[in-house]
Amino acid sequence: MWQGFAFAAGKMVVLVTIVVLARILSPHEYGLVALATVLMAYVETIADAGMAQALVYLPRTGEVARSALLISLMVGVSLASGAFLAAPLIAALYNVPEVAPLMRVLAISLLATSSAAVPEALLRRDLLFRRLTAAPMIRAAVTGAVSLSLAFAGVGAWSLAIGTSAGSAAYAVSCWLLLPGQRPWQMWRVRKDALRANLNFGAPVAGSTLLARLIFDVDYLIIGLLLGTQALGFYTLAFRLPEMVIINVFFVLSTVMFPLYTQVRGDRELLRSGYLKSVRLQALYGVTAGVGLAVVAPVLVPVLFGPQWKDAVVPLVFLALYAAARSLGAGANDIYKALGRPGLSIGISLVRLVLLVPCLLFATQWGIIGVACAQMIVAVVFACGMQMAAAHVIQLRARQLLRAVVPGLVCGAAAALAGLGTLALPLLGGVTTTILTVAAGVAVAYGVLRWGFPGLHDELLQLARRR
Repeated sequence: MWQGFAFAAGKMVVLVTIVVLARILSPHEYGLVALATVLMAYVETIADAGMAQALVYLPRTGEVARSALLISLMVGVSLASGAFLAAPLIAALYNVPEVAPLMRVLAISLLATSSAAVPEALLRRDLLFRRLTAAPMIRAAVTGAVSLSLAFAGVGAWSLAIGTSAGSAAYAVSCWLLLPGQRPWQMWRVRKDALRANLNFGAPVAGSTLLARLIFDVDYLIIGLLLGTQALGFYTLAFRLPEMVIINVFFVLSTVMFPLYTQVRGDRELLRSGYLKSVRLQALYGVTAGVGLAVVAPVLVPVLFGPQWKDAVVPLVFLALYAAARSLGAGANDIYKALGRPGLSIGISLVRLVLLVPCLLFATQWGIIGVACAQMIVAVVFACGMQMAAAHVIQLRARQLLRAVVPGLVCGAAAALAGLGTLALPLLGGVTTTILTVAAGVAVAYGVLRWGFPGLHDELLQLARRR
């Protein structure tokens, strides 16, 4: 519950920031920051060298924590220095010189990420989610306040870059302050076996995470390189809503489920039961929200961001369905890691990357709409593949997984029909139509859940009451 509260509060601040900035910045300026951010995000993914995941999995000793901090900081400093020096070369590759100084500002985030990894992981490992609640809220507030202040001051793309770095630094400081007990700062008190244990688990995890980042963000790179920063600005804004409303929800759930799966990995029956519940809930939320967002996109974009962003509407439709498809495969990577098999995730990610890149390159001939559509199709295929692999690992039958996703598919279809019916009504104005469409979709989806799947409905109510 605490993770959910922090997520909801933080994302409300982020939503307000995105809406205001979209009305101040041009698509070109938005695209500049998006390109710089995604380039740095690849490096940031491995800034902790997988130490956050290693700390959750490995024995709970002070030496393991100290060695993880040492590795994380060394990697973070190296990567930040490399990014600072390589920024002009990368900007020249994309023929966008304005990206170089933005990347250098965002290099601060790399140091912040590497320094925050260990305290954040220790809080998650010990299931201290109540303590951790404040950190993402502080990050969102600082990012929003700095970005908006600078945007109103007229500094353009710099506002997002500086705001992002300021928020990351605030998050790192918050995590350290929230960590109870003795902090593992004595990094010189480590032995080779502890360093080796962290690297043996962390390196494959970092590789898998980097591949996942490359898969999920390679569309930004291709659009920036082939279609330009203005097209990237439209695509990035279109991606923000499904990312914030759906994809980031699963990220929060992953940070909770991975330590829980790790604790019960010795009891396969309990692990299977817990995983099926997770799939059922994630599919219910992800598919319903994704389909609903796709339906309301034509009226939502002008209302939130203004008419200058109309070119983001159709990409948003496909990207919302892409997020819905991803929800069907959510949680599989956590199972692989919890059972000590992060290499399985790497293999699946490599296959996906090999197939995805040609599809996206081919799709660019239809612009950002083609890229968004290609992402959706590939996501559907690999959601099925990832669940099949997870089922094999924990010995689940295919029909068990299919039964788990049926409520989500049915509720999503019901929400779509209700939303489309509302949109077909005589024009009532953008704000009124948006509110009515969302309300109709939620009401019908809830009705289907309440009377079509009463067991799941009652289970959700009991879960909410316990929290």
